[in-house]
Amino acid sequence: MLSLRGIITLLVLAVLFALAVVWISRNGGWNGGCGGNCASCHSRCDHPEEKKKP
Repeated sequence: MLSLRGIITLLVLAVLFALAVVWISRNGGWNGGCGGNCASCHSRCDHPEEKKKP
């Protein structure tokens, strides 16, 4: 059985994980982010009039 200290630790970790998910989703998230290819992101910013190809 978990001790009180273990339960509190699990609750803190769950809250931190939830806050991280909320922060990521509000800052570009998984759909609109760069995805690691920074050259691609810069080229979209340099030429905003060009639409992204589907």
